Amino acid sequence: MIMHSPTLRVFLAAVAQCALAGCALADVIADPASISLGFLEPRASVTRTFRLVNTSAAPVTILSVTPTCTCTTLDAAGRVIPAEGSIEVPLTMKVAASTGVKSAAVAFTFSDKSPPVTLTMSGEIAYAVRGSTIDPTNGVRVPYINAFQDPAAPAGSRVAPLAGTVTISSIDQTPFTIQSVMGQPAIFVGFDPAADRPKHTYEVRYDFSKLPCEQVPPYLIIATDHPKAPLIDMRVRHLCTKIAPQIPFAEYRANLGVLTTATAVPFEFELKHSAGWQVVETMSKDPRISVQFVAARADKDMTMLSLVAQTTAAACGIILAPITMTAIGPDGVRRLNDFWVYALVLPSAAPAQKLGS
Repeated sequence: MIMHSPTLRVFLAAVAQCALAGCALADVIADPASISLGFLEPRASVTRTFRLVNTSAAPVTILSVTPTCTCTTLDAAGRVIPAEGSIEVPLTMKVAASTGVKSAAVAFTFSDKSPPVTLTMSGEIAYAVRGSTIDPTNGVRVPYINAFQDPAAPAGSRVAPLAGTVTISSIDQTPFTIQSVMGQPAIFVGFDPAADRPKHTYEVRYDFSKLPCEQVPPYLIIATDHPKAPLIDMRVRHLCTKIAPQIPFAEYRANLGVLTTATAVPFEFELKHSAGWQVVETMSKDPRISVQFVAARADKDMTMLSLVAQTTAAACGIILAPITMTAIGPDGVRRLNDFWVYALVLPSAAPAQKLGS
């Protein structure tokens, strides 16, 4: 039998891999099985095309398609992969609003003896300016700060320090200025803002070692003059910032961008796996800003909440405010959970700037 060129190439690669691993060769294989998406803009929708290759001499039917989350869309159940042929499979991932590493996977089962095949996509959700660190526990560059010190960790295990540096850089390598970190001047490494020209990458120090537990921020908020990233955040993983989910939030913070005092701004917030959930109240724990729930829009297993944030006349500078949401679950139980909103609030004479505008 003579296979089509792409099928033959993938088949021979699978044969070689299985020969090394000592596994049984499946009839249906993926080409490719995973795709790296690189950097993704918040709330983007990304589609990539995979190929399922049938290396056998008989047609194979896709019996089921199971995504790992609600962020993937695919309608392939019942499709037939011809003998010694292939079909293209588009996979779409809806990107969340919050920054961080994002992945999605879809598992396929088939009518023959082939084991399930899983297709995966992964990338990092990031603004035009991103912060990153080297995680001290594994040496990998990550988009968060690991300052978590587990008191139950075994003796001799690698401990995350409470102080260190973050790299803040523009993805497009455009020079920019860091205006503040948590409302304070940045403490630079090897850069003097009074004498040196703006760069596209900076090293900035952080130190949580002397802060009481209640003052350790769950997110490091960084203001810049980059037109597409006036305000960004970095998750701070710390013993005092652990998240205990009670309501199925898709993310735990909302970036309101640059606002002015006494200004109202609408924003959206997502609940995942939210069938049967009903939001009944939101309450700000920061007197400088209030958040009001407006409406909910359900889409399959996801609910998008519409809210309005209102700054007061006393609001100024960086605000990182915890908002308590109250919701009733499908079991009838009333639950409370905090999420965070952050903004840079300027005097009313300055124009408001929404993120990315």
